[in-house]
Amino acid sequence: MVPKSDAADVVIVGGGMGGLVLALSLARMGRTVAVVERQAKLAPYARGELLQPNGLRILDRLGLSEKLKTLPAHTAHRYHFHRIGGGKLCTVDYRMLPPPWNYTLITLPHHLLNLLLQELERTDHVRLLTGTDFKDLLIHRNKITGIRVEKEGRLIELHAPVVIGSDGAHSRVRERLGIRSRLHTYREGYLTMVIPRPAGFDDEARYYVGRGEILGLFPVSDRELYLFYMIPVIDRETIKQQRVETVTATIATIDSDLAEPLRTVASWDQVGYMSCVCVRAERWTADGAALIGDAAHAMNPHVAQGRNQAMEDAMALAEVLEDGFLSGDFSQARLNRYEKKRRPDVERLQRMGDELTLLWNTALPPLAWLRDRIFKGMARHPEVRERVVRTISGLEIRPLGILDRLRVFLP
Repeated sequence: MVPKSDAADVVIVGGGMGGLVLALSLARMGRTVAVVERQAKLAPYARGELLQPNGLRILDRLGLSEKLKTLPAHTAHRYHFHRIGGGKLCTVDYRMLPPPWNYTLITLPHHLLNLLLQELERTDHVRLLTGTDFKDLLIHRNKITGIRVEKEGRLIELHAPVVIGSDGAHSRVRERLGIRSRLHTYREGYLTMVIPRPAGFDDEARYYVGRGEILGLFPVSDRELYLFYMIPVIDRETIKQQRVETVTATIATIDSDLAEPLRTVASWDQVGYMSCVCVRAERWTADGAALIGDAAHAMNPHVAQGRNQAMEDAMALAEVLEDGFLSGDFSQARLNRYEKKRRPDVERLQRMGDELTLLWNTALPPLAWLRDRIFKGMARHPEVRERVVRTISGLEIRPLGILDRLRVFLP
């Protein structure tokens, strides 16, 4: 079969938040973009999406702040941490940050993606190919000239001077570029559900930690609540062989407000699963190509920055690509300016995610005691709490130093 051919200024593989933000940024610069997405259509699933202040700031730069307000979403300022079977440990309050970026927005992923897709439809610079599978890079005389994809059984060649891999932790673009990476799968994953918001559930998120047990409850609208419950990866299939009511009953023992809403979860079809992986790619760029988001640096969800960091990548890379168009240079040396700008913050967040995983997920009594003591110490020291909020918000990524750790640990 002779491939059909097409062309654009940039080809992006992967139509998630990072890929779409990059496409919109480039379109606003007048560049033509082809976005390749494996999924045939955008469908709701049992997951929530947390936009941190840095993500909100990016969408504001793109002129989408007012449209964000029209989404079914919830504005959250405070996250309360509780000990399972015990009392409150600490409250993380985003109102410690200076306005306007002193809150988070929680919604369902398809609402955000639909918003970006609608914005992309307003421009004639972006072509979105859904239900399209990336097959290989196109290379001519040792130079990347685009990609080959398959759509409805037809091969299509998309030509562009630069290719972007935004195709997730198991990136095929990264693989075809020959970029080595370390992919770590954490021992715990999460069952996820979207249930009716319990009567009387306040406007603030709840987070429960115990010994080898975590439950998060995030309002996503006036009517719905996003729930995630940690399980060992090795137990996933065994758990799914049980009746779903067995799991929901266990969750309800942690927070009794959930008992009635959880009765709406009647089958495993209503339960999602979120795996936790960390990707450390040895490099994010090549001549004529770059990686963004999870393809370059997936991180543990404890830092709540995955999608937000992908958007940060997109904005930083868009500026470097525009310089490339002006100079006609998409060499690795030029594209590497993007990686040099972004990698330090990403690596700090990845290290922070690993540390939180060790403490929050633990089933060992000494580590659980240490974790609870740190939470309570944060509650006593607002200046340390503000440092933590600034980091997890993505506005100023400076995890706690040795002195801060001593301060929260000591009485």
